Amino acid sequence: MIRVDFENRIRIAEASGGEPYKCFQCGTCTVNCLLGDVIPVRRNIRYVQLGVLPSNDGIWKCITCNFCRSQCPSDVDIAAIVRGIRYLNYEEKRSPEELNEILWRVYEEGNPLGSPRGERFSWLQTLTSNSNPDVVIYTCCLAAYDKRGQQVLTKLINVLQSAGVEVGVFRDGSCCGDIVYHIGDDYFYEELVNENAEKLESMKPSVVLTVSPHVYHNLKNLYPRYNAKISVPVMHHTQYLYELLNDGKLKLGRLENKVTYHDPCYLARYNGLTEEPRGLIEAVDGVEFVEMLHNKYETLCCGGGGGGIWTENMEARRATRDRLNEVTEVGTNTLVTACPYCIRMFEDEAKVTGQDIVVYDIVDLLSMAIE
Repeated sequence: MIRVDFENRIRIAEASGGEPYKCFQCGTCTVNCLLGDVIPVRRNIRYVQLGVLPSNDGIWKCITCNFCRSQCPSDVDIAAIVRGIRYLNYEEKRSPEELNEILWRVYEEGNPLGSPRGERFSWLQTLTSNSNPDVVIYTCCLAAYDKRGQQVLTKLINVLQSAGVEVGVFRDGSCCGDIVYHIGDDYFYEELVNENAEKLESMKPSVVLTVSPHVYHNLKNLYPRYNAKISVPVMHHTQYLYELLNDGKLKLGRLENKVTYHDPCYLARYNGLTEEPRGLIEAVDGVEFVEMLHNKYETLCCGGGGGGIWTENMEARRATRDRLNEVTEVGTNTLVTACPYCIRMFEDEAKVTGQDIVVYDIVDLLSMAIE
């Protein structure tokens, strides 16, 4: 028998932004969870409502895609509940030991990979320091150290420069803190984000630009909660490029291809950015664009969110495969997206499954159209 612990219920609910109070236990979340057989969503929420702190593996397997929220009749932010549970588990030293190793890598080298700080911008050879840039790019850790991500960043710089934009790169910062936030180490996260914000502000940029929806979400939505607000506009690269297109500064040629687009969860579901990427794709003459079954707010997930890309979350690969199958179902092998996590997850899983699917960032597509 479980007795209601009212004091603990209030504590967990406050850590989850009051979201558990909105749930009336219909079970829609568990039915629709992309990893429903390993994550007892409904049961975890019920435990919280009773004042019991869940600590099962499912809490750490959640990819925080919030697809469950898109199906929830009460619009419960279930990812916020998961994060609240993680935060309290971390506070009580009940989180998996391997997460501490990731935190130490971020603390010592400024990235969850543990790669040397000095190599973060070793790929950036052609861009000279600009004292008065129009935009400053905040690179995510994966894009900075992964060769595929470096290609996207390089092409973004070239596309921006072709449109007459002066580009700078935020070289003094480290990890935006996304993985730290998802683990639940609030003290380290607050320290990290305030240090990043202070250094970023000292550059006096006009616009902060990022290719990562996760960096975008942190800078724009999470930093202000920790008194680390960025005083200038924070934009995802698809937003900024779409503005350039509408202003007539981005000139695109013709490109023959049939493509579909994957909405990254943290771009579409968390931040409502769905039309800008599609506007860019459809602006390329000769490109045939087809929608997958799940799109925009109801997009599926690549499996890399919630820290999953750093924690070897093998169960999340099921979500990756489900999405790749939707690509082939619409009759194309070209998948366009707008997130370094999505690119890495889809490319790796396509190799494993032997699927002939080419994964592009939108910048890859635009770069080919410009050339």
